[in-house]
Amino acid sequence: MEEEIDLRVYVEVLISNWKWIAGLALAAAVAAFAVSSLIPPTYEATALAAVTKPRYVMRFDPRFETVDSVQPVYNAYPELASSDDLVQDLLTSLGSLPEGVETARDLQEIIEARSGADPSMVRLVVSSQEPEEAARIANVWAGLFVTQANEIYGAHNEDQVGFFEGQLKRAQEELDAAEQALIEFQARNQGAVLEAQLASAEQDLQDYLVEKRRIERAVRNAVALQTHIASRSAGEPVTPADELTALLLQVQAFSVQTSRPAQTKGDGAGTSSVVWVPESETGSSIQLQISDAAFLPSGQTTGEMSSSLDDLVVTLEAWGEEMETQVAALEERILTLQQQLQEVRAERNSLTRARDVAQETHTTLAHKVEEARIAAEDTGGEVRLASRAGVPEKPVGPRRLLNTAVAGMLGVMVGVFGAFALEWWRGDAEVGREGDEETRGQGDGETE
Repeated sequence: MEEEIDLRVYVEVLISNWKWIAGLALAAAVAAFAVSSLIPPTYEATALAAVTKPRYVMRFDPRFETVDSVQPVYNAYPELASSDDLVQDLLTSLGSLPEGVETARDLQEIIEARSGADPSMVRLVVSSQEPEEAARIANVWAGLFVTQANEIYGAHNEDQVGFFEGQLKRAQEELDAAEQALIEFQARNQGAVLEAQLASAEQDLQDYLVEKRRIERAVRNAVALQTHIASRSAGEPVTPADELTALLLQVQAFSVQTSRPAQTKGDGAGTSSVVWVPESETGSSIQLQISDAAFLPSGQTTGEMSSSLDDLVVTLEAWGEEMETQVAALEERILTLQQQLQEVRAERNSLTRARDVAQETHTTLAHKVEEARIAAEDTGGEVRLASRAGVPEKPVGPRRLLNTAVAGMLGVMVGVFGAFALEWWRGDAEVGREGDEETRGQGDGETE
């Protein structure tokens, strides 16, 4: 079984040495009180700076968004307040320095910047043996800190107004150049002319294709009529029905429904001919002349009608070939006109886009200049002096009562430790003496 600890032994040690313990505690307390009384009092003055958020955000143009303030973490402000540059500026601005302060390093030892209970509050604390000096240093320090913080993290200043005004002037020059380029282009713009030529060519192509289909249909009908009368003998008269069919075929072949004019003229011998002159881009024309007597009811034979139909087919095929030639020429011309028109449109669109971009940029910058001018008039900034430091009335140090109490507690601890150390030393000494006495007793017995 484990040996139980007897606390009575320790209590007896404390009781037997209480005078020493009490004496050491009292001596330490008196010494601490005396030393604290000899140290000159120290005063603390505190100025408060508040980090605020913007009360309004101007947005004259939503397309141009400005980051009003790169809001740092609040811990950055105490570090900025204690920076070497700011402390050096403070040393220069103070003029007369308190006793014992000669360099920026000495000044840093009596100032302290820390965050308040709310991180947005920065406490600027100055310690000095003179309360007026502490308040003066704290207020000068606070003013320098607010100015520098707003210069670094401020959203608006006069430099931004000048910057945007320069950009606006440049945008105006670019807009003038873009508008002038567009004006010069319009002076040589062939777009309307090309569009009219293209529309005319497309209409001509459509007319030629319609005529070509009519010619092909007329050829098929003529061939069909030839096939119909081919079974008869050449001298056999044609029937009135065939003569009527041939007449209708002639009307179909040379229909006046086309946009090209048809003219009828006499040849002086009692015959007439139908003449059709198609217009073309190349200036060529086709003239068809077919005897009217071939299809009049005059007792034609089958051979005569067949020969007339052959002439009609040959004429129509020649006409169709010319139509194909004209269609090919128009297709090539239409493609060329389309290319030229697209080039003109592409140049116009490019110049128009450049003008529009320049105009939008100019308008946006004009709005931004006005926004920056108005914002620059707000000199308040986001870091503001929340409270000036007043002259402290009570010193914060030295704290004689606290120092006395702490020294007394240390004296008690030293006394207790010394009492146990002394008791341990006494116990070892007594054990040593008892061992010596037993050794001497054994020696005397052997001698006897």
